[in-house]
Parts: sequence; structure tokens; C-alpha cells
Amino acid sequence: METEIINGITTKLFETFGEDFTIYTENIEQNLKLPCFFVELVASSRKQIVGKRYKSENVFDIHFFTSEEEDKKEGRNVASILLEALEYIKLANGDLLRGTNMHFENVDDVLHFFVNYNVHLIQLDEKAESMGELNIKQI
Repeated sequence: METEIINGITTKLFETFGEDFTIYTENIEQNLKLPCFFVELVASSRKQIVGKRYKSENVFDIHFFTSEEEDKKEGRNVASILLEALEYIKLANGDLLRGTNMHFENVDDVLHFFVNYNVHLIQLDEKAESMGELNIKQI
């Protein structure tokens, strides 16, 4: 489920900001193309509600790195756009998820935008393997 949410976030970022901003989901230590986003799952938990029903809570930190030519004001502008853009994301199956607990902070000239996407899940039973065929011969 977490991968599906990350895909929904990156799709929304691309729709909102276009090709001018590179989007990373894995750590890149060299040759970072600026400006860019880095989407990171910070924490994930799953709590049983009733029976096979669970609530999955997922906290994401979306880093925004400005290019050297841009100033800190650009980070604040991006944060205000993210507040609106990430309120709803669409998963590959068409489901909409609502972002909650959105907030941001600037640490060492990097914008950190935090958002939670919480999902209710139902754990399905695996189908038992069938025995195969049974032939009965009557005498």
C-alpha cells in the first residue's frame, strides 16, 4: 500500500509542477538535479480495528531542494502550493486519499513538507488450495 501512495504523491507532484522539477523516491547522493522533490515514507503503522479490519497510518516527508539561483521565498511558495495540491491524491485503482496533518518547516535551506495518508484496510483470507479431483468408483 505504501508504494501505491508514493506513486500517487509523485503523480500529483508531476501534474502540479511539471517537468521543471525532478522527483526522487530513492536517496541520491550525487548528481542531484535541482530544483527537485524527494518523497520519503517517514513512519507507517497498522492497527487492528475489528476482526480483519485495520487502519494503516502513513507519514510522508516531501523534501524540496531549490536550485542555487532561487531563494528561500521559492520554498515558501512551493509549500503553499503543496498544501492545496496534496489534499487529495489518486491511487492507480482510482481511489482518492485525503492528506491530513499537513505542515512544513525549513531546515538547512531544505523545505520539509509533512503529510499523513491514512487508509482503512480489510485483510482478505487466502483461498485454501483445493484437493484436486476425487474419483469415486461404485461397485
